[in-house]
Amino acid sequence: MRTTSRRRFLQLSAALLPLSAHAESDVTLTDRISGLLYGSAIGDALGGPIEFQSTEAIAQLRPQPKVWQKDELFDAGAAIERLQLRPYAPLRPKSESYGQWGENAPAGTITDDTRHKLILLEALHQSKGAPHKPTLAKVYMDWPSKALSTELAGLNQDWLEEWRYASAWVLGVRDPTIARPPERLWQGLPTCCGQMTSLPLAALYPGKPVNAYRACYELSYFDNSWGKDVNAALVAGLSTALAGKTWPEIIQSIQKTDPYHYSRIRYTTRQVDHWLDLALKLSNEAEKKPAKLFASLEKTFAQTIKWEAQVPFVVAISCLALADYDPLAALQLSIEWGHDADSYASLLGAFVGAKHGVKLFPDHLRTPVHERLMADFDVDFSNEAQFLGR
Repeated sequence: MRTTSRRRFLQLSAALLPLSAHAESDVTLTDRISGLLYGSAIGDALGGPIEFQSTEAIAQLRPQPKVWQKDELFDAGAAIERLQLRPYAPLRPKSESYGQWGENAPAGTITDDTRHKLILLEALHQSKGAPHKPTLAKVYMDWPSKALSTELAGLNQDWLEEWRYASAWVLGVRDPTIARPPERLWQGLPTCCGQMTSLPLAALYPGKPVNAYRACYELSYFDNSWGKDVNAALVAGLSTALAGKTWPEIIQSIQKTDPYHYSRIRYTTRQVDHWLDLALKLSNEAEKKPAKLFASLEKTFAQTIKWEAQVPFVVAISCLALADYDPLAALQLSIEWGHDADSYASLLGAFVGAKHGVKLFPDHLRTPVHERLMADFDVDFSNEAQFLGR
């Protein structure tokens, strides 16, 4: 990290110590794992209805989303009051393979960001809790055949097309009509694929960030380039959060967990360091003004696909820092920049849920998401948390 960002982070650490060091003694590991799962899905459902929609279209919603003025200061309490799940009908009424399933999907409906985690959980059930690349690849191959309708089967086929090419390759198939090297996935870009899929792996290694990193790195054949390192580092940070550590310790875990020594590669800068430094720097320069942070994000990522690995990474950490690590306020802020809003909030939601436990999320957020997961997928994240905890 550069000196300015390190100094800023140390200042934040001192300021946050009373909050971060709160004992939370009544929060169990299962509560934290459940918080990771539900927090990720809640963030997904918060951002899904506005994902990649135009500013003009979003402004027509009622109640109207927050529009930040140039010099307006962040108010955590007001941000928390804005936290609400929206239905999909106003802007996204039709089923989308990479988005929500079902027409006019109700509030609480998840998108592909959570469905990838459902696939990972199914693979972990099949392998009795042990991360196993061939098992995960086979579940990706088999998933469309388990659809309950022809429409869902078609959506699955379209959604998982690239993953199934890579999965068939992992399983040893070399017919280029159905199998293609994972290195070609999304043109080899470092993407947020591992953030969508791999975050629950942290629950298998609470307080063991190196083990969590290695498990993610080895399993995530859908991550390319330095995206493998970035996404594995995030899983390491979640492992630390599940152990009940402070925010400074969690951030340090993301930065310092480097079992394959990316930071020692000559003539290069580790991308985890670069993007973490930038996230803290942009937050510091924003001076508690979200409009200023969002303008910096627009400039930084003007030529970047908004689901490349570094974008959710920077958005989540910069929003946490600007909100002084207030978990629910930061969660709301993370969807207010726009673009791939569900991916940003899904990542941030996983971290605040792992840190504070599932009771962080009020019933008006958790209950609709729970009900939609049960109705659409027959999945109860409370049960999944107990499975992962075992």
